[in-house]
Amino acid sequence: MTSPQTRLAVFGSTGRTGRKILELAVGRGNQVTALSRRAASLNDMAGKVDVVEGDVTDPAAVDKAVRGSEAVLSALGHVKGSPRDLETTALRNIVASMGKNGVRRLVVLSSSVVADPADKPTVGQSLASWLVKTFRREVHDDSLGKARVVEGSDLDWTLVRASILTNGPPTGRRRVGQMRAGASVRVPRADVAEFMLTCATEGKFVRERPYVSG
Repeated sequence: MTSPQTRLAVFGSTGRTGRKILELAVGRGNQVTALSRRAASLNDMAGKVDVVEGDVTDPAAVDKAVRGSEAVLSALGHVKGSPRDLETTALRNIVASMGKNGVRRLVVLSSSVVADPADKPTVGQSLASWLVKTFRREVHDDSLGKARVVEGSDLDWTLVRASILTNGPPTGRRRVGQMRAGASVRVPRADVAEFMLTCATEGKFVRERPYVSG
């Protein structure tokens, strides 16, 4: 278990969920390093975050961001023009760097297409996963590839699964468990970000795949 004030490396920090993780982490007094393809996109965090300019597909850039951290969080996702295997490649680089630098705690945002043996998905939850598989096949396949990389490591990982992320304010009423009756397919990004940060700093849900819903 790490302490509430932890040296964190954050990937996907300029995305909508990653940005919330970054702001929460800084607000709680953590030392944060963020990797960004465009360092200028984090100018407003100057003096609060150490920014490494580079790409997650570049092992050297990833290693520079991971080095010296106690825990790593990834909220990476696909945007227009992303390589089909973006997340899988990125997590290979992150896992390799963590092994090289002796960092064990890894918390990764994952799609609900990643299943857990304890899941008993409702029709709505199954439909959400089917829609991703059918209309965003590259996201579906990359999510599964990323999960295989993470779960195949010897790290203290957590795959935080969610279906539909919304941009509303945090509710503080998140539900954590498996896909089953009573779990909504929607959840605010702010609640997911807070949960991921708590997992990273308090050592919760190690080697588990919690499903977070509203």
